[in-house]
Amino acid sequence: MKTANPVYDFFRPELRDESYAIGDVYSTEEVNKAQEQWDILSNPEKKKYPYLEHVKLLSGTWPHLRLLADFMEVSTTPLRWKDLSTMHPTTGANLDAEVRNKRTEDRDERACRTNVTVLRYLASGEVEEMSCKTSNELVSALDGRCVEESEDEGVSGGGGAFDECKLRLYVVEDLSRDVIEALGSKLDIEPAFFREHIVDYAWCNIRDRWQDPPNLRVAEGHRRWVQLRYVTARYYKTSQEFKEGVKEAERFNVLRRPDDDVNNKAVWDDREAIVGITRSRASFWLKKGESGKEDVGVLLLDPTIQIGTPLWYGYRNWEPTPGINTHGTPAGPHRTSLFQDFIYWAKKSPPSQLMNPSSSPKINTHMPMQTLLYLICSEWLTISDYIRTRIGIIEWEISNPDHFLSKDFGIDDALKKLHVWRRLVPLYREMLTDSLQRVFRTPIHDTSTTITINSNDSIPLPTHSYPPSLAPTSTHPIKSDFSRALSYMEEYQQRIDRLTSVVTAIISIEDSRRSQDDNRNVARLTWLATFFIPLSYIASLFSMQDDLSTLGRTMKIYFATAVPVAAFAMGLAWVLTLPWVIGVMRGLGGKKAARKG
Repeated sequence: MKTANPVYDFFRPELRDESYAIGDVYSTEEVNKAQEQWDILSNPEKKKYPYLEHVKLLSGTWPHLRLLADFMEVSTTPLRWKDLSTMHPTTGANLDAEVRNKRTEDRDERACRTNVTVLRYLASGEVEEMSCKTSNELVSALDGRCVEESEDEGVSGGGGAFDECKLRLYVVEDLSRDVIEALGSKLDIEPAFFREHIVDYAWCNIRDRWQDPPNLRVAEGHRRWVQLRYVTARYYKTSQEFKEGVKEAERFNVLRRPDDDVNNKAVWDDREAIVGITRSRASFWLKKGESGKEDVGVLLLDPTIQIGTPLWYGYRNWEPTPGINTHGTPAGPHRTSLFQDFIYWAKKSPPSQLMNPSSSPKINTHMPMQTLLYLICSEWLTISDYIRTRIGIIEWEISNPDHFLSKDFGIDDALKKLHVWRRLVPLYREMLTDSLQRVFRTPIHDTSTTITINSNDSIPLPTHSYPPSLAPTSTHPIKSDFSRALSYMEEYQQRIDRLTSVVTAIISIEDSRRSQDDNRNVARLTWLATFFIPLSYIASLFSMQDDLSTLGRTMKIYFATAVPVAAFAMGLAWVLTLPWVIGVMRGLGGKKAARKG
């Protein structure tokens, strides 16, 4: 009989089905059919998208960029096309008018979603802020930058250098078609900068279309951006609240998802509470200005889930506390989203600058990167504390074997918790190592080393191997904090491996003890069977008596014969269990085997 294929109890088939609803990397015809449905360039009535056309043109030679083109046309990750399409997925028929209108509105809202803040770092040290909530406002801000540059070119000499803009930074929360189109076309940003930010998978299956082929480090000399991967933890009071948080994450255009860490069954935990862990990314792009012009930067940040509470109420305020004579309530970050917190800290001087003031105007360029490093490193230290807490709880639980091995305690739960961290901690080590390798060796180039979207001529890449860094210095103090977080992960991985061995050994010892108890029970049954076998044998012999009148005499003879035979059998069995008898039998067996050899 053929059995069904086994299915993992933690496997979620709906995620697999959603991943390949529009085909996989090998289903070219199926994917092309879906791309025809969401194509927006073939409609002449639609507005023009020069950057989207540029990306689709490049995707023929750089296939990994096709995902960015699909993202812009769908207005979010293509995996959500089934929720935005106005046609039935199997029959191809149009859905009813109400559903079509709702999905069209949702797609349009995603496409034009804009939450951008423009920060202008002046030579005087001041930071000007301008918010853009629509794509038109963003385009106007970008066009205003071009106008200012044109006016600066026409001005020679004169004053105003004190208020000269040294860096213009566009801080973007989430991504959308209009935001990518405006920034990409106006600033001539490399498509890979957006492509690497829209998804964040720990690993890819062999069928996944969104797998980003690894690039050669030697070929990254032309890159003008750095990307930092990190992890955030959020506390949800109930499982229903966690599900609502997952649904809220599905409203993001970029693909992010909180995952249950399956560690919420400790003694001190609320049984209904869940800690969700989300992998996130932050991408920073910088173009150095030419001939004294301002530098231009773009920072992509992930949206923040509003449902739930940051673990332990978030990161620690790294500013020094004011003195007792300070009047008024000190201001602080909003702590409602990473986007708002970055804006707050980016307008202030980091502690390293407070301790080591510098008069160099280049410090303005480094302030946003320092702020980003402080925030991300704070998240890493928070998740490190959380992992330490969970490992400590498991160590406390197994420190009392009687309780750990009791029937009321789920022994398998401890191994399940450990296996979660055995899978995640190496991933976190990889993310931290990648950040340390990249953040202090990020290339900075002028526009002469890039390929413009309107140019058909290839421009040679720079020949140097290690370009300057976007970070302030390679020995900046924040680097030691990243190294500290990495050392924590390495320590946790060793502790997890040791704990796994200890838990497995304890469970094996307990299984051995239970096996011994079972063997003792079998031995008792064997003695009982040994006693009754002679009785049964004699009874079977006497059952051949046909004359019932002589049954009384037969019973006397039965017991007179059966009891001695049973006693003799039990005595013989007892003698055979004596240690010296067992030794003699083993010796005879060894001599017999030697003669055969």
